[in-house]
Amino acid sequence: MSQVLFRIPVNFGPFSDGIPIYGFGMMLFLAFVCCVLFLTWLGKREGFDKDRLYDLAFWVFIGGIVGARVVYMIQYHVPIENFYKIWEGGIVFYGSAIGGWVGYALAWLWLRYRQHIRISTWQLADVVAPVICIGLAIGRIGCLLNGCCFGHVCTDTGFQFPLMTAPARELVVMKEGYQTSAGFAMDEQNLLTGLFAPAKVGRVERGSPAAQASLQPGDVIVSINGQPIADFPQLRKYIVVDWKRGEEKVKLVVDRNGENVTLPEFTPRTLRLHPTQLYETVSMLLIFFLLMAFFSFRRHYGQVFVLLMICYAFHRFFNETLRNDTDPVLANLTISQVGSIMVLLAALGLELLLRRYSTKVGATAEPAPPAKAHASATA
Repeated sequence: MSQVLFRIPVNFGPFSDGIPIYGFGMMLFLAFVCCVLFLTWLGKREGFDKDRLYDLAFWVFIGGIVGARVVYMIQYHVPIENFYKIWEGGIVFYGSAIGGWVGYALAWLWLRYRQHIRISTWQLADVVAPVICIGLAIGRIGCLLNGCCFGHVCTDTGFQFPLMTAPARELVVMKEGYQTSAGFAMDEQNLLTGLFAPAKVGRVERGSPAAQASLQPGDVIVSINGQPIADFPQLRKYIVVDWKRGEEKVKLVVDRNGENVTLPEFTPRTLRLHPTQLYETVSMLLIFFLLMAFFSFRRHYGQVFVLLMICYAFHRFFNETLRNDTDPVLANLTISQVGSIMVLLAALGLELLLRRYSTKVGATAEPAPPAKAHASATA
């Protein structure tokens, strides 16, 4: 996990340490670039014009981001003023699917009635299906770097995230109490003496990064990452600082037997958690290869997209059982599991409709003007 990949050494205003480049935002950008490149390659093979695909990709991308963000904010009660903070993570795929379809519908109407260009929706959907797999495979790496979409506590096979910045902190520390904030706990008896009691360490977890940094019971914390703890009396009980995003290390100055001692920096880490982000990356790559292999076997347009809906619904439903960042909303199912059931039912219904009404592969369809014909017209 690395929320901040690197910083551009330009110091001004709020960027006193340089401009941060976030891992989640970088993966989102890479996903967009890779998806557009593959979309144009596969679309050209299907007879679509590259310029029209660029137009559609822009509308679908913007619609998908807005839809994903809105659903996330509704699900997690995020204030509306935080809508633009997309680099911090916080998007829901099913929201992006809804928003993407809305964006496509607007683009389709614009092309058809303003530019008099017809697009075969279900032929294009077959092209988009494997592109979605690429976007999700890369995007979930962004989730891993951000630490969101995490799974349950597991044994020796999971990932450990930097505790102070990981969204999983709320689960393992605040909600379940599986571990302490930074590998040590304060002296409870000392805290009872008053709000301004010294921040005395009571216990240090054996083998933890804090113990390896030589923190000892009885040490009195003087400052955390350069911030005097005397300025934050509320921190005496809960070792929580207003951490800069991406700041993973903890540096303590302690009073030990009347002498200030600066301890080495250390990075507290979570218990091992299921890397459900990587599980989805692997699943999406497998589904991608399945869809590409199925292309030559489809009988009507839209069948590849239906296969994507079925595969993703099964994957997401079972992967969600390993995640621990969402609460049940209906019959002990999370909102994504409910969505997966709805997507599966929709896929089955859509396949029945497309079998009857969609154009057969090889028959005359309504694709966008082929690239060669378009090039001749513009020449």
